Amino acid sequence: MALFRSFKEVKIMLEVYSTNIDVAADSAIPFNNVSIKKGTTAVESAPATIQLNKCGVYMISFDGVSSVETNVQMLKDGVAQPQAQSTGTSLSFITLVQVQNSNSNCACASPTLLQFMNSEAATFDNINVVVTKIC
Repeated sequence: MALFRSFKEVKIMLEVYSTNIDVAADSAIPFNNVSIKKGTTAVESAPATIQLNKCGVYMISFDGVSSVETNVQMLKDGVAQPQAQSTGTSLSFITLVQVQNSNSNCACASPTLLQFMNSEAATFDNINVVVTKIC
């Protein structure tokens, strides 16, 4: 927790996971369960999409166990994030995402969308994402 001045600054907004799920090659990983959801700052807008609605910096923690060696990479608004990927059967990474503008009813505003793309057809025993707003 050295990144934070105090524990009060850490706000887990969303935790999603799936167990024993088959994911096709070159497709987004769906998350079938929500274990923590606080407010509307971060929400699961579709089984394979996490939506960030408020400006700020978010810590994204990803981990999973795959039946075959694969690569999982996070996409932010459809763009692959090179710092947010892992290869193997035991997958994990932590990255920061900056959201410039809050989502609103304004025609010029939109949410930031995150997806986690899988490169090889695989069964994931466990796959988990935690979204924490840090400022």
